[in-house]
Amino acid sequence: MTDVSDETGDALPSSDPAVGEAVKWLIASLGRDKSVQVTGRSWKQLTRYVNDAAEPPFSVVRALAQAAGRSIDQLLLDPAVATGSFLAKHVGFDLGDDPQGFTLVPRYDVSASAGHGLVALAEEVMDRLAFKTGWLREMGLSPAFVGLLTCSGDSQDPVIKDGALMLVDLRPDQQIRSGNFYIVVLDGDVLVKLVNRRVDGTIELISHNPAYPKEIIDSQQLDKLTIPGRVVWAGQRL
Repeated sequence: MTDVSDETGDALPSSDPAVGEAVKWLIASLGRDKSVQVTGRSWKQLTRYVNDAAEPPFSVVRALAQAAGRSIDQLLLDPAVATGSFLAKHVGFDLGDDPQGFTLVPRYDVSASAGHGLVALAEEVMDRLAFKTGWLREMGLSPAFVGLLTCSGDSQDPVIKDGALMLVDLRPDQQIRSGNFYIVVLDGDVLVKLVNRRVDGTIELISHNPAYPKEIIDSQQLDKLTIPGRVVWAGQRL
């Protein structure tokens, strides 16, 4: 295994396949413009890393990981990354329509606010990331009913960080259970909240960050509330 050092003297075993998958996942998560911005590398060069035509130096991996709010150790140990969560149907690295053993999970053009609210956008598919189908099933998910959204805001910090990519269970028949994170649409705002159902029929929308007070949805407001899905993973299993 070859270690690649950058100008800081840091080294990383970049020929490790897990490192390559982590780089693909990071570039997919951050998108083209952000990846170019934080690394100072051209899109042509980043595409070479994605296509395994060149090994990324540690400085590039570190910059991508920091921008995504992840540590390199987390990425290398995360089964969704190390076993093949990378961009599909994007410039330079198209997996095709049916990569064997993988599910192409749509990433929607919607950010769920972990804050005071964000006006819901059209649910357009920006791109697709490939997750290992067996891993999705181990998580108790139906591959046909999963999607990816981005967290915007810090109300769920440190459990779900600002900018985190969230894997969401979108099954239409699932029961809403207290103590789980859900994507919530309230008066047109898309939120990510910890949900608690109370015996009186009201629903509490809870934030981990104490700067954001608990919201209580009573029976008169329930018609303004929809819960499209449960957040099951955001850099860690939830």
